[in-house]
Amino acid sequence: MAIAEMSHVRLVGLKRDQNKILDALTAHGLFEARATDALSRELESGDTSRFRELKLKQSKISFALGFLKARHADMAAALAANKRAVKKGSADAVEYTLSDVKYSDGRTLITRADFSDAAAKEYDLLHVCDELEKISFKLVERRARINALRDIVGEYRPFEQSPIKLSELKRGGDVVLMLYQAKSIASPVELLNGLPCAYDIRRGDGISITVICRAQNEEEINKQLGSVGFARCVFDDDCTAKQKIDALTAESNDIEREIFELTVNALEYEKYVRELRILYDVIELDIERAEATEKFLKTDSAFVLEGWLPKVVARSTVDEVVSACPDVFVQLLAPEERDEPPTLVQNNKAVTPYEQITNMYSPPRYREIDPNPVMSVFYFLFFGIMIGDAAYGLILAVAGFLVGTSKKFDVGVKRLALLVGMGGVSAVIWGVLFGSYFSIDFGTDVSIILNPLEKPLLLLVLSIALGCVQITVGYIIKFVALCKDGKPFSAIFDCGSIILLFVALAFLAVGMLPSLAPMLGIEVGFAPPTWLTTVAVVLALTGVALILIFGGRKSKNIFGKVVGGFKGLYGLINILSDVLSYCRLFGLCLASCAIGLAFNQLGNIIMGIPGVGYVIGVIVLSVLHVFNLALGVLSAYVHDARLQFLEFYGKFYDGGGRLFAPLGSRTKYVRFA
Repeated sequence: MAIAEMSHVRLVGLKRDQNKILDALTAHGLFEARATDALSRELESGDTSRFRELKLKQSKISFALGFLKARHADMAAALAANKRAVKKGSADAVEYTLSDVKYSDGRTLITRADFSDAAAKEYDLLHVCDELEKISFKLVERRARINALRDIVGEYRPFEQSPIKLSELKRGGDVVLMLYQAKSIASPVELLNGLPCAYDIRRGDGISITVICRAQNEEEINKQLGSVGFARCVFDDDCTAKQKIDALTAESNDIEREIFELTVNALEYEKYVRELRILYDVIELDIERAEATEKFLKTDSAFVLEGWLPKVVARSTVDEVVSACPDVFVQLLAPEERDEPPTLVQNNKAVTPYEQITNMYSPPRYREIDPNPVMSVFYFLFFGIMIGDAAYGLILAVAGFLVGTSKKFDVGVKRLALLVGMGGVSAVIWGVLFGSYFSIDFGTDVSIILNPLEKPLLLLVLSIALGCVQITVGYIIKFVALCKDGKPFSAIFDCGSIILLFVALAFLAVGMLPSLAPMLGIEVGFAPPTWLTTVAVVLALTGVALILIFGGRKSKNIFGKVVGGFKGLYGLINILSDVLSYCRLFGLCLASCAIGLAFNQLGNIIMGIPGVGYVIGVIVLSVLHVFNLALGVLSAYVHDARLQFLEFYGKFYDGGGRLFAPLGSRTKYVRFA
């Protein structure tokens, strides 16, 4: 498969038909708007008032959903706290059942009818948002009052132990009654005994001291006590501090109950969560259309629209537009050289999941080769080698395909699951070839081609050989691309020379196979022809000569040409480094097998314990193998992607494309069945 061809759509229509035209263009989700070229000075770009209005509506919905989610979490926490308090006997049970509304980040599967229904209920749903906003204001006010009450209680708390009404703390004739507090004073008695006053000390949250003295001594006592950290009470309420605290606490409790009631009132609107989420994306579609209209050029009665349609559906889509609005004028144009059309990659179901890997690196440009079909083959092979166990692979395959074919999950999750599932299939194949099933030691070699733990050197050679194949394929793709671009000499000198070196390496490896076989632990049942080595040397010398002679061909002086050639030869070190990077296939496979074998030995020891040893051993083994499998999947996913990004794509792939984003595809909460 390849990158889909795009058609440039230019449309001139009447303003009264604008919505009909957009409906026809977006009915199949295959139209992407683009900025309209300035065709006439009489045309003006669209206004942004509609866009701002839609953004305001969307922000209200977003606030309402976030508010309900927060209140749901608050209520869940409150009910859990109440349950704990009831168990301790310190509170009465709260009679409230929390709804089962899910506030997950995934997108809900809906139908187009659900989408239309939510759009029809926009007025009512926005009224719900307004009501939730009013509740939020009330909650903010109540919480602010509670915080203020807590601060006030904190001010009265130091005087809580005093039995005197605060209104009595005043001068009465020649006598003054005062109340002081301090957080901690080591020995206030010694200080007070030296002052002309009578006092009463009470300890609670700190120290409170009631002092009575003559008016003439008030200033002296106030100064002495203040110097050591005592603060004088300034309150004059007609009650004790404890009575004031009780009153404030009662008010706070009333407000807490009111907050609970407001929260309950807010959660009654949870029944609208699904429709609010759908409406959010309904408005998102309207925003996309508003953004598109901003790209239009307009007069008082007409507008010009431009955009992209896949060529395969362009004509049929245009016919639908003309059928809906006969007065419209439409042109289908081929993309110009200066255009940068969006990239729509079209692959079969087996390759599509691997597009995520390429998109993580960078989507291909419109006129670039789609690397996914070739890359997917290598990614599939390498993933299986890194896991290296048939039993692990079977688990991954079953789990991956179950999730990947389920309608409960979003497209991104399903593609990732299918990617892992296909990697599991590869792991089953390689696991059978390696004779690895949960790394169990069967006492005899059950492998078909090699046992990684018994013939690690052969596994290393296999890994490097596969790396050489992939790098060679990368240069072949670059060779073809350069030829298509009309650069045959660059193809021959820059890519052909490297390809010759890898072919020479392959011939040399085959020619040396009989002498290497004992070291690799294999038997060779044939004698390769002696001319293979000669051919390998000739090809290698030819490749080196091409690099040395033509590596500096772009330089304008002799010195630059000579240096460029040697620089090209020096660049072979980088290619050698790339080849050695494929040793990670060997390392991860060997690590997975060795760790699994160690876990099995540990499990066997535990199972040998009399009594419940077998049961405990099975549990421990299950946990350890799950850990090894998870570690293997993560390592395989990351390192396999790294091999594609650096060692493979670095040879031929530029990327830098922009994925096709048709109107209606930018949904946050919903996806269509």
